[in-house]
Amino acid sequence: MLNLTSFPFPILGLTGGIASGKSTVAALLNERGWVVIDADHVARDVVARGTAGLDCIVRAFGTEILDEGGSLNRARLAEKVFSDPALRRRLEGLTHPLIEREIQKRLEELPSSTKGVALDAALWIETGRGHAFDALWVIDAPEGLRIERLINRDGLDRCTAASRIASQSSDTEKALHADLLITADGRELSGQFNHAEAYVLSNWKLLRASRWRHVMNCPFSSEQLQSVLNALLARGGDYAEVFVEQRRACGLGMDDGRMEDVLAAETFGVSIRLMDAETTRFADLIAPSVSELLEAASDLASPGTGLPVLCPTLEIMKYPTPCVVEIDPSDVPIAEKVSIVRDAEALARGYAESLRPGSLRQVAIGYGDSAQCIWNAYAESVAEDNGASESGNVVWRARIASDYRVQGVLRVSVTAGKDDQLETGFQALGESRGFELFSKDAVERTVKEATRLAVQALDARPAPAGTFPVVLSSSAGGTMIHEACGHGLEADLALSGMSAFADKLGEQVAAAGVTIIDDGTLPHKRGSQSVDDEGLPAQRVVLIENGILKNYLQSRKTARRMGTAPSGNGRRESYRHIPIPRMRNTFLAPGSESADDILKSLNRGLLVKRMGGGQVDTVTGNFVFQVTEGYWVENGAIAYQVKNATLTGCGPEILRQLTRIGNDLEHFDIGTCGKDGQGVPVSDALPTILCPPLVLGGTAEVMP
Repeated sequence: MLNLTSFPFPILGLTGGIASGKSTVAALLNERGWVVIDADHVARDVVARGTAGLDCIVRAFGTEILDEGGSLNRARLAEKVFSDPALRRRLEGLTHPLIEREIQKRLEELPSSTKGVALDAALWIETGRGHAFDALWVIDAPEGLRIERLINRDGLDRCTAASRIASQSSDTEKALHADLLITADGRELSGQFNHAEAYVLSNWKLLRASRWRHVMNCPFSSEQLQSVLNALLARGGDYAEVFVEQRRACGLGMDDGRMEDVLAAETFGVSIRLMDAETTRFADLIAPSVSELLEAASDLASPGTGLPVLCPTLEIMKYPTPCVVEIDPSDVPIAEKVSIVRDAEALARGYAESLRPGSLRQVAIGYGDSAQCIWNAYAESVAEDNGASESGNVVWRARIASDYRVQGVLRVSVTAGKDDQLETGFQALGESRGFELFSKDAVERTVKEATRLAVQALDARPAPAGTFPVVLSSSAGGTMIHEACGHGLEADLALSGMSAFADKLGEQVAAAGVTIIDDGTLPHKRGSQSVDDEGLPAQRVVLIENGILKNYLQSRKTARRMGTAPSGNGRRESYRHIPIPRMRNTFLAPGSESADDILKSLNRGLLVKRMGGGQVDTVTGNFVFQVTEGYWVENGAIAYQVKNATLTGCGPEILRQLTRIGNDLEHFDIGTCGKDGQGVPVSDALPTILCPPLVLGGTAEVMP
């Protein structure tokens, strides 16, 4: 990844889809004195005729990718690699480092008096680099206008132009990463970013320090950690690791005005792990000394039969965070946190009384924050890739990566009643963000929504029973994607045959237009981090692309077994646990239809605005989910709210039959995902979709 920490001028990331107007914005910045570096131009330069980059690619893919003059024939190379995911990954593995090194070189050649640099690339978000800059500007334009631009600029027909736009990540997804979203629809642009440019120029040092934040010093020196790695590898092995964790957490719980839980905790622990072929040995220690770590490492190494390995000096890896923290909750007095809870409880009572006097029965408020600092020192054997068709010599590398992770959550549960009927509304506010998360407006929205759900449900009618088409609103979150599909895309379940997607890489597993992504780089989302719990940078992983299964979520161990690269999804609950493949922020990519049009197409069925818990079988994908807010629809219009509804169906089957996908992606559900006795923070989302007929379970009479 580009390391942009040392340059004495602001660095702006500039991205946008094809024909969005990105080049227009780049030209305007250039006119204002910014240096613009176009990654597409750099990509051509590093593989130009006579370069070492071209020689490397020729060794990997053969001379048939050259034209008659000895230059790269891009069409031939594309034809060869883009139909084969493995070859495409190999090409990217060769070219991306070359491009980044050249960009780094060009930045280093600029004078310190440079006003600022705009790094222009279409794929900053897709390659997981969107959070590396002092700021990221995303350029957007209406799809119809972009199609017209492509027709006029490139001579494409309308169908081809639309297809090219659809092949890229959606504007809705890009907007999730943007520090500034610029609409280049022909209007005068300077007014849209005058203030933003001034802000970046004035605050880039602070912005950079926040993104590339310094982690506190590790309790152990690099030399001590290296000695533990050497002890682990004293009798051979393929991979050795020392995982150090310090965590501070606070929890508050109020029930009906009584503060019943006040918890504060600090932990310090270390785990060590040794992988040798298919064998993994693991130990965890509470607040250990160096001598205790060395003794435990020797115990883990003792069953080995290989030659000792001396790992090289630890290389310090630095990665930016997608989750900038303004106010560390560890620095906030507990009285201020208690005040948040008390104010939320009072607000719920007052709002319930205004909606339906006398209906409130109970209010429960839960507050939690945590600040976790981790260091991961590891040594691994890797094959040097010399650009040939076969890998080069096996070498050892040793690295240390760190991360500082802050989470906050406010959970609001409100129960309302009418006669002997009780209904509960629940809403949670949670992100990877500091105490600034709990602004007055955010807390008020959360409390009022939970209260509204409870009071409104008192007038809901029993849900009918039968089999009906279902519209899942984007406000429902991605429970179905996470539970019924996402777990089956985790590599350990696929390897064990406990997944409906096992052994289906490269196959059509969903309808055309269905793309499912897991992204650990989304700013402030609950599953986002700088690095995973194996020291690898978080990534954006396309799992299913246009219906084709492209990837599984990989840890180091599963990636070795599958012969692929880890995806930055090795996660663990704490130092006491072994990392396993886990989701982060999983979502169905937006389509092109409006949510209103999808609802109007529903002749008779259910609109789901909120999903609850449920059960899923990862082998088959069969699920049963509760509906916490749903509406019966007749002739494309809401008829009445329903209650006590459940949905039964098969996640993979829904994906195969999905034809209507909205262009909205407004709500990420949050939660703590449990698997193999471990819980990790996650979020999930989907745009509005029209599902094929599902079994609707209700307490009203069965409808035909």
